[in-house]
Amino acid sequence: MSASKSSHSEPIFIFGSARSGTSLLSRIINSHPKISVPFESHLYDTFIPWIKYYGDLAIEKNREQLIDDILNTECMRDWSPKPDRNRILSEISDYTFGGVVDGLIRSWTLDQGKQRWGEKTPWHAYFWRDIISDFPNCKIIHIVRDGRDSSLSWKNARFGPKHYYYLAKKWVQYLQTIDELKAEVDSDSFFEIRYEDLLLDPAQKSQEICDFIGEEFSERMLDFHTNSNPYPTDKANLKNLSQPIISSNSNKWKSHLSPRDLRVFEAIAGNYLESYGYERAVSNPTISPSEKLFIKYLEHPPRKILSMIKNRKGHIDGLRRLAIYLRLVTKL
Repeated sequence: MSASKSSHSEPIFIFGSARSGTSLLSRIINSHPKISVPFESHLYDTFIPWIKYYGDLAIEKNREQLIDDILNTECMRDWSPKPDRNRILSEISDYTFGGVVDGLIRSWTLDQGKQRWGEKTPWHAYFWRDIISDFPNCKIIHIVRDGRDSSLSWKNARFGPKHYYYLAKKWVQYLQTIDELKAEVDSDSFFEIRYEDLLLDPAQKSQEICDFIGEEFSERMLDFHTNSNPYPTDKANLKNLSQPIISSNSNKWKSHLSPRDLRVFEAIAGNYLESYGYERAVSNPTISPSEKLFIKYLEHPPRKILSMIKNRKGHIDGLRRLAIYLRLVTKL
């Protein structure tokens, strides 16, 4: 399908719960000759709750302060190449938060010699109403992965829950949000893909994505692993992104989750597993009230605390955000 003339005004937002393949999908789309998808921005989940403190963005100093704060967050420091402040300001034509988002990512995209931008921050799904309000013509691509595999990966990450009880709850909560989104948008705006299907036939699924966003398919999308730009993810994720798609990178839960882990996860998320075509492993799984209390007060807290202690990057990010927030609220 050839691109429509208006396709460049249709940004692409990639949604997916933690460790569901959003990084892989964003790198594939970023490898299209016309589209850039930078590293995660966390623009909406960080700044929408604070945007009231910036005042009228039509006032230049307010706009500049917002841009300076955005560029000072830890995730924006991870972008490569670094966004240029003056370039961003010159590209903002709509003095709203959406206009700032567009100016930021579009300026970065143009500097890559491309015309259309995408954005991948998993937690932005919780702000889909704000995103659709700011970009009513946007295209949303949601990637879903077997929750047992995504939870296995997330459990080993530096952030997030550290028990399958809470991992399952987070996975279900995310998909419930996607359900709300699906009920409000039409098929021209929303496309869903399973991670496992992308692994099995990346060329076909990439073609379907291109049909959805209105761009010609490019073989370069399948060469995403040759991109030498730094991508500041964890070592395991980076290793996978540095080689061609691993078709067997699924069903790891079968050899890594204990019978109890499976029971706990499926007691919470079994219905969503089935709704997305994933077969249950446990018949009629349940969790007793006493087991829930044991998990909540004895099992999960020490695991979470230990993970938080080790999460140095998270500490830096948290301190940077806290400094921004305190400056905003104390100036009132």
